[in-house]
Amino acid sequence: MRDIYQEIDRELGQDREVILATIVAQKGSTPRNQGTKFLIRPDGTFLGTIGGGKLEAEVLAEAPRVFAEKKNRIVQFQLTGEEAAETEMLCGGSLEIYLELLSGRNPFQREFYKKVTKLRKSGQSGIIATLLEEGLFSGRSDAKGLYVPGEEQGFENVPWISLVKEHFPRILLDQKPALKTAEIQGEEKKIFLEPIEALSHLYLFGAGHVSLSLCALAKTVGFHVTVFDDRAEFADRRRFPDADDLVVQPFDQMLKDFPIGSNAFVVIVTRGHLHDHQIVRQVLKNPPRYIGMIGSRHKKGIIFKALREEGFSEDLIQSIHTPIGLDIGAETPEEIAVSIVAELIQVRGS
Repeated sequence: MRDIYQEIDRELGQDREVILATIVAQKGSTPRNQGTKFLIRPDGTFLGTIGGGKLEAEVLAEAPRVFAEKKNRIVQFQLTGEEAAETEMLCGGSLEIYLELLSGRNPFQREFYKKVTKLRKSGQSGIIATLLEEGLFSGRSDAKGLYVPGEEQGFENVPWISLVKEHFPRILLDQKPALKTAEIQGEEKKIFLEPIEALSHLYLFGAGHVSLSLCALAKTVGFHVTVFDDRAEFADRRRFPDADDLVVQPFDQMLKDFPIGSNAFVVIVTRGHLHDHQIVRQVLKNPPRYIGMIGSRHKKGIIFKALREEGFSEDLIQSIHTPIGLDIGAETPEEIAVSIVAELIQVRGS
């Protein structure tokens, strides 16, 4: 699935309107957690899911009114029995969903989501704070803000910055949204605070058959994918239409001007152990969150021996996931990609 924030930025960048439906409150057993998002376009197509079934159908039915009236809506759903079974609920529960109109013709909204996308790509974290109010147009600069420690972007006009600062540490630590209240001009208003996580960057070294399947699959689960190879005809946009970035450089110089962050994921699937070794030795100088390398025990032994001789610590060497992926008996490139992505998801969620 494409990243919702990137899709919003893309849609607004083309002067389009979309509705962002967000679960802002929940009770009981519900199909998705608080903060889950569902992006709706004017033609009825959408990105994401809040549980399927009657719930999604009713949210989609509300969308034309929001597009027509240009005002946000708060809708509440109570599902029990058969209705719950039609979604992914195990039993009944209640949800409150905020339908927020976003327009590419609104300078504030357009710039706001550019900042969000840039923040996530940079590896930083922050909080989006949204004023929830029936009939409100969120294109107002006092209805939404992006808070990053030391940078109060978009909060020049909002009266509830103290609320954001108070809850900021806990929300970032737990990585869970929260619905709070604040007094604004003598009235109690709901403020939805949600963490903005950095994009999960996946760097694929080698542009062969495994990478083809791996890139496409990793994109569906939210990774920002960069593919590296020393052959331009392999690291090619026609072969990798889903890749976010493509880099063509000699393997022994591949990371010279391309730093990899400590929260990144690295998968090494080049065409030979010489290239694998060239990449591993560069990556280990600034270790990422995950390093995986495809290959046999024999290749592992050769490369690990060379790394020890080059002075890398045993702990660092043993941090390399090889054999790569979860053990599911994978044989084909597609099956190997599934096993690798499963391991990436496991590490990302740990």
